[in-house]
Amino acid sequence: MDTSDEEKLSILQEASAPDARISDVARRHDIKPQQIYTWRRKFSAEQVEPVVSFLSVALIATGTSDESEQPIPMDKPAAKRATRPMRIEIGCKGGRVLKVEANIAPDVLKALIRSVEEA
Repeated sequence: MDTSDEEKLSILQEASAPDARISDVARRHDIKPQQIYTWRRKFSAEQVEPVVSFLSVALIATGTSDESEQPIPMDKPAAKRATRPMRIEIGCKGGRVLKVEANIAPDVLKALIRSVEEA
């Protein structure tokens, strides 16, 4: 019996129902139960990599006077050498990781975390 991919997927969907028994599904479609297992392996191997998606994020400007957040004037000697700002990583719901500068304002961080977790 030459079964199309659509028919195979339909049988696999039927076999994956919570109360389904592979032997019963195979009997209804006049195939051997092993065929269903073979199709499962075939189609799971053909699946592509998970789709990567980007979440939209809105940055909220705040009127803070914290000197650590102010831009460094270019006339200072320290500004001439390249320094890497300290960063922190925050684990969010759904396994997402938020990487931000350590000197981020708490209210901006709170809004950013909410935005990521609600997406």
